[in-house]
Amino acid sequence: MLYDYDIIRSHRKSISISVSNDNKITVRCPWGLSAKEINKYLDSKSDWLEKVVRRNAARLAANDDILEFKKVYWNGKKMPLVISDKNEITPEAVYVKKIDDIEKVYKKYCFEGFLRTVEELSELTMLKPASVGVRSYKGRWGCCDSKNNLMFNYMLFMLPSEVQRYVIIHELCHILCHNHSRAFWKLVSDYEPDYVRLKKELSKYDFLTSLY
Repeated sequence: MLYDYDIIRSHRKSISISVSNDNKITVRCPWGLSAKEINKYLDSKSDWLEKVVRRNAARLAANDDILEFKKVYWNGKKMPLVISDKNEITPEAVYVKKIDDIEKVYKKYCFEGFLRTVEELSELTMLKPASVGVRSYKGRWGCCDSKNNLMFNYMLFMLPSEVQRYVIIHELCHILCHNHSRAFWKLVSDYEPDYVRLKKELSKYDFLTSLY
């Protein structure tokens, strides 16, 4: 095996492998599985693993300026990220007093417009959430709880508007289908026929959810 990886053992009966956005590889397996058996499994997945690692590495390399906090996405475009004495978004740059203020400034400047979009799509789909909010999430873009409260990751404001729209529709559809069944995806496709492409586009930004 060419890559380092972490092993998480449990009472599960099967073995699986996952690769994070920053190329951390994790193997989940039963307690008694031997190293030889793990390596055999990894060898069987080597082509897939190599593909995922290369793709992630290329994506991270293309976003060095984002990872180094020199720039930040806003509506799908890269903007200079300037540490200054104010928290403000202008056509020229995003200004923050400190990196931790990114969430604060994005909520201030973007939430109202985002909420209008949610309301418009709610009217279009006739799917009514109990409430709508935004917060910081690690590893996810949004959720719909059992009471149909929608919560979105504020980092959505960094993404292109068409991708934001797809995530909103995705979560609205969970009001009727609290799963990812065939019926759920059929409902999504009714309101966003291009959802397969947009879902793939969304994955290009997944690294953001572990950055801020």
